[in-house]
Amino acid sequence: MIRLLLTKYWVLAHLLVTAGTLCFFPDAPLCAGIWLAASLLLLVLCLPPVLKGESFWMARMRTGRALRGDVVLWSGLVAVVYVLTQCFNGPRSLQYVAELRRWSFTPPPLAALPSSIHPGAAVPFAVGLLGALACAVAIRCALPRKQRLFALIGVGLLSGAAAIAGAVTLFVTGAAPDFAALGGAYDASFLWTLMLCVSLGIMGETFLEHRFATFAWATGAACTNALGVAAFGHMAAVGVAALVLACWLAFAPFAVRASGKRPRILWYVAMLAPLLFAVGVGLSVAPATQTPHAGLNMEQASEALNEFGSQWPFRAGLSWQVLGDNPMLGIGPDGFEQMARFHLKGSHAWGLWKRGGTALPCDFLRLLVERGMIGALLLLLPGAAMLGRCLMRWIEFRQDTRHRYSWRYVFVLAGSLVGVVAMLLASLAGTPLHTPAVLCAFLTVCACLGGWMPRPR
Repeated sequence: MIRLLLTKYWVLAHLLVTAGTLCFFPDAPLCAGIWLAASLLLLVLCLPPVLKGESFWMARMRTGRALRGDVVLWSGLVAVVYVLTQCFNGPRSLQYVAELRRWSFTPPPLAALPSSIHPGAAVPFAVGLLGALACAVAIRCALPRKQRLFALIGVGLLSGAAAIAGAVTLFVTGAAPDFAALGGAYDASFLWTLMLCVSLGIMGETFLEHRFATFAWATGAACTNALGVAAFGHMAAVGVAALVLACWLAFAPFAVRASGKRPRILWYVAMLAPLLFAVGVGLSVAPATQTPHAGLNMEQASEALNEFGSQWPFRAGLSWQVLGDNPMLGIGPDGFEQMARFHLKGSHAWGLWKRGGTALPCDFLRLLVERGMIGALLLLLPGAAMLGRCLMRWIEFRQDTRHRYSWRYVFVLAGSLVGVVAMLLASLAGTPLHTPAVLCAFLTVCACLGGWMPRPR
């Protein structure tokens, strides 16, 4: 009994503690991120979940082999070393070069390595990357599929808790929360949308399998995230969430009829009423500028679209110019604000710059500008390995003409895919994946995604 208590859920519990730390304490020091990641991987190696029919020592051997052969672990380790080098290789000060008659930044202490103008700016992303990669590796190497469902539900409840806290703050104080811990309203919106899609997939799967306790927890995660999108969501996230909820409204009657559970009216209420209530609560507490009426104001929508249409191309072109200063190693986190000023020419460019702040236009350009081509490749490898695994399994399934495959988690797969695609599209118009909480949730879903693909029977 003691061995079961020590080995069944400890990795899952530590994974949720790591995700919660990134969600509510994004400014944690670097040592905290290193400790969270190292302790989680140590638990995977020393106290792994014991599967049915195997002993404790067999479980340790299984996870040890999985860790040694996991491409995400080793590629992620190289990416972490690159990011940590930027944290310590600096600072770089601005000085006037008389020979060139212009201002420039001094070289870093180690000129051949990646650096930062302000090394402290690299710490939040480094902490988020450490925690997110550790969670992804723990899921891939240790957690069985049942516990992966619990991990996704737990992350959904954590993100939903932030939405509830924001709604309570708005109701009590009347001040709209800024969700700085989640990277701002835009990043938080797509975090809630991602976890809403995943939670709805889990709801559908567990309901059809008659696992009603898990279904209840997934319903709680879906409702809290739906509340967040309805109350504080960016209009793009609201549109995606509305489409997903419309599909759920069409799917729920089919699921109730297929389950064979009676009375049907009770299960219709269980599938639909909590979500509709959460959306209603979210709309009722939403700030005046966030109401559906304000969102449907064509004049405001047209103005916002025109502003985006002028800012995005301007900043994209400017980022390519800044990338030319150091294309291989990048300029470091928050270096765009300092370096872009050297490339602004004309009053029109300065006007656009002052009106739009100092943000980069999307995650991929920010990755290139701040980390360089080498760093971008290293940081994309872990995610590409997880998504590539899913692609290879899909190719194997399509090439097998006998179709000896099981589609047990098809609804979880569908919800996860919709959420991942929505997050990747959101990354083209913002930088949500540079927020620790969003990055952790995204990599957690990607790590679980391979477990929902069709498997040989």
